[in-house]
This record gives sequence, structure tokens and C-alpha cells, in this order.
Amino acid sequence: MRKKALIALVEIALLGFAVVAFGQQANPVTSAAQPVEVRPTAAPGQRYVLRASDVLGLTFRFTPDFNHDTIVQADGFVQLKGLPNAVHIQGMTLQEAQREIIKAYGTILKDPDVTVTLKDFEKPYFVVTGSVRNPGKFDYRDHTTVMQAVAIAGGFDNAAKHSQILLMRRYSNDLVQVTMVDLRQVMKGKDLNKDLEVRPGDTIFAPKSAFAKFAPFIPSSSMGMYQH
Repeated sequence: MRKKALIALVEIALLGFAVVAFGQQANPVTSAAQPVEVRPTAAPGQRYVLRASDVLGLTFRFTPDFNHDTIVQADGFVQLKGLPNAVHIQGMTLQEAQREIIKAYGTILKDPDVTVTLKDFEKPYFVVTGSVRNPGKFDYRDHTTVMQAVAIAGGFDNAAKHSQILLMRRYSNDLVQVTMVDLRQVMKGKDLNKDLEVRPGDTIFAPKSAFAKFAPFIPSSSMGMYQH
């Protein structure tokens, strides 16, 4: 009974950690994940929309002195060379932003001919933390599962609890989905359908086992009862 009580306390603490780590409330655990956008590729039939930290290159055909790069600030505005006021373009496609920029420059230039290009953007990534050998932030390059993400992070350390890996996915500022993934059988080559796909922006948290968490506080004479 004592062992079960300890494990229950650890599980509650882990779910609390998932919420605190994101600074938001978490959704109830679910078994399937919703599709999310992979940057910079938009959904089929849709254009990529600009976001904070994107870098734009502006090229002026007839007035090259105005050529410059600008970055989309956290509030969605860009500061444009020669203009006193910033222009809001976050959430626009590149073509829409170009029209807004041309309109803004129309106040100081006659028929401005401006080409706007996307020069840099935040690369897709995922995070692996907890009981892994090399926790950190990793580039998302292609189809990746939870098990593969853990492998990229150096694999589990000796304290990991393989049956309660948390896959955390943000859907909005107020909503984070937490899915518990059991990788015990996956590691044996079984139940591979439990090895869920990771999406850009996801965080994988590998908790410590109850034994590993409390072992330093357990008298050595009692160690045997927790190793079964």
C-alpha cells in the first residue's frame, strides 16, 4: 500500500509539472493528437502567414537606397526604413504584407515598386526533457515519434519511468494537451501504435520512476521491497 501511495503522489506531481512548465492549464489526457501547422509549410491550399521573429527582405526597384531587412516584432509590427510609423503585418501572407508595405511607402514615394521576401523564420523544433541523457531543444526535420525523439536526446537514463512519458502539445495560450505515452512495449518491438507522432513545438517529458525519486530517502534495509 505504501508503494502504491508513493507512485500515486509522483504521478500527480508529474501532471502538475506539465502544467507549470507551460504556465497554462492542461487538457485532460487524450489518446490522439490534433494536426498542427508545420512551419514554414502551410496546410494544403493555404499560404504561409507571417509571425513574430520572421525576417523580411525589402528590395526597391527604382529607389535602392531604401533596400533593407526588417524583423517582425513580438507585437506583430515591422519598422520600415524612412517611415516614422511601424506597420502591422503579423498574420498576413507575404503577398498581403507586400501590399501593406507598398501602401505605407506610397505616402513618401511615387508608385513604389517593392519586392518583399521571407529571409528567415523560426525553424520547427521539439523539446525533450526529464530523465534522458541529453535533454534539450532539437530541430524537427521529418516524421518523428516519441521513441525516436527520446533517442535523439540520447535515450533514457537509468531513472526513467518508460510507462508514463508525457507528450505535451500547445494549441493556444490557454490550452495545452497532455498525452501519457507507454513506451515499455514499444521498446520491446511490440504495440508500436502506442509510439505517437511528435509535432513541431511539442515537449516530451520523461519522469523518474517512483523508486528512483524516493530511493535516496529510503533506508537501505528497506530497499529490497521496492525493487520487485
